[in-house]
Amino acid sequence: RFATVSANEVVGRAVSTAVSILLALRGWGYWALVLGLLAQALSIAIGAWWLCRWIPSLPRRGVGTRAVLRFAAHVYGTFNANYFTRNFDNLLVGWRFNAVALGYYKKAYDLFALSASQLTAPLNNVALAALSRVRNDPARFRRHLANSIEMVAFVGMAMGADLTLVGKDVVRLVLGSKWLESGRIFELFGPGIGVMLLYSTIGWIHLSIGKPERWFRWTLVESTATGLMFIVALPWGPGGIAVAWSVSFWVLLIPAFWYAGRPIQFGASQLLIAVWKYALASMAAGWISTITLRRLAFSGEPSGVPYALEEIIVISVVFIMLYLGAVILLHRGCSPLRQLRSLLLELAPVSRTAALQEATRES
Repeated sequence: RFATVSANEVVGRAVSTAVSILLALRGWGYWALVLGLLAQALSIAIGAWWLCRWIPSLPRRGVGTRAVLRFAAHVYGTFNANYFTRNFDNLLVGWRFNAVALGYYKKAYDLFALSASQLTAPLNNVALAALSRVRNDPARFRRHLANSIEMVAFVGMAMGADLTLVGKDVVRLVLGSKWLESGRIFELFGPGIGVMLLYSTIGWIHLSIGKPERWFRWTLVESTATGLMFIVALPWGPGGIAVAWSVSFWVLLIPAFWYAGRPIQFGASQLLIAVWKYALASMAAGWISTITLRRLAFSGEPSGVPYALEEIIVISVVFIMLYLGAVILLHRGCSPLRQLRSLLLELAPVSRTAALQEATRES
């Protein structure tokens, strides 16, 4: 019931927005944002109980509940550690500099994190369900995992390189020219977007094979390493923290996959085989785009929404054409495009409904 869950979350966001706006108009200040978030959580909780009328019974001994609670405790321990890491940078910027610098940095980070939530979040439930079904078949598990990582790399590497090229213009288009400092910071986040998307898939491995405790232990290592990088980069300002984010994903990616893949013999070499062509294609396409467009057609710094939109469209179109050409050349064919098309069709609600109906008829 992915569509039902998504609808409930959309309603929750709508409630949050409405509550925040109404309270802000009544002069509640920043408390309007706080209460808006609480209203979102409350709305989603009420919707979940209303959409699923099952009510659990009281706990009993000897039915396996302890294992379920242990699994959940490790997962939420991971979420809490990640929450701390993803707010430690805000704490440092606000403490070391001022509210204005924090505002510019936070807006750039929000756009950086938005790319992950929009791409990998919709895949999480689907990927976990698919991988969990083949957890007892290591060969099929590794093959499905490699294919999934390859598709994330295909889209993610392109997204990261393109946003590095046009990030400043995206911020100018969306937020206005007064937020150009956020655009400069966002461009420093850009090189880490593709790797961040790949990094987010390690949870698929830990959860689908039933090892959330390994995920929790690795998250503690990750949080410590990333926090130290933030402290080292702090003298360079918010831009230095943004670079530390990008560097942390590049540095931790291979160790994270090596640790997560040990129980299933999925090593770093298999990760590199799945992603290196897309990384090379994105770097080549980005470099050529920079030479042919940045230095020639867009060498000035005009302001205004029309110019920003024009620059985004032209650079993105040229980059995507070069990127797809490089991918096809490196793969000696269009197999990645066909694989991506089949994945999108599988994720489409209409396709899933038709497949379910066909399976029901066959049974």
